[in-house]
Amino acid sequence: MIDTVIFDFDGTLANTNQIVINSFKHIYEVFRSENGNEEYILSTFGEPLELTLTRDFGQYNFEDVIACYRDYQKDRFNDEVVLYETVEDTLKYLNDKNIKMGIATSRLRVSTIQALEKFDISKYFGVVLTADDVKKHKPDKEPLVRTMSILNSSPDKTLYVGDSRFDMECAINADTTPVLAGWQKDSEKLAEKYNIKYVLNKMWDLTKIIK
Repeated sequence: MIDTVIFDFDGTLANTNQIVINSFKHIYEVFRSENGNEEYILSTFGEPLELTLTRDFGQYNFEDVIACYRDYQKDRFNDEVVLYETVEDTLKYLNDKNIKMGIATSRLRVSTIQALEKFDISKYFGVVLTADDVKKHKPDKEPLVRTMSILNSSPDKTLYVGDSRFDMECAINADTTPVLAGWQKDSEKLAEKYNIKYVLNKMWDLTKIIK
């Protein structure tokens, strides 16, 4: 019986896709005088931001690059980022069912907490584990193992809901049940590649898995 649900954040709970794409395009233009390839940017979704920026902008001062990235988002986040359909209703339903919930995300802690407070959903999560809190990032199992440990949960009773290959591999590596947020571009391919049993059309579909 499932008693725990752990969520990714970007692309799973909140639609941050376009603001992230635009932020990357902005720093590509500022530092490399190019537009940035959208397909490539999408392929990095699920990676820790620091890893992506270090790899792609290693010749520049990291603090300058990440400051430029954050400054672009700062005045746009509240207007451009929204929760996906039925997310808040689903969280309330699971909470009422006494399902333990947590977040395991590759987003940085400061921006994660700010986003959860903006949407007034931090109250639902017993733990929020971010890129700042682990040594090994997704697809390594550490983020989920640590989150489950804090929640006192076991893999066989835990679902991990995410939208990227990093999420699916992390769930499998941690022996939890992967659940794919099926509203992203390559969801069908991911579901087939990783043999995902549960693919959500909207977040409320979780309630059909946890009865």
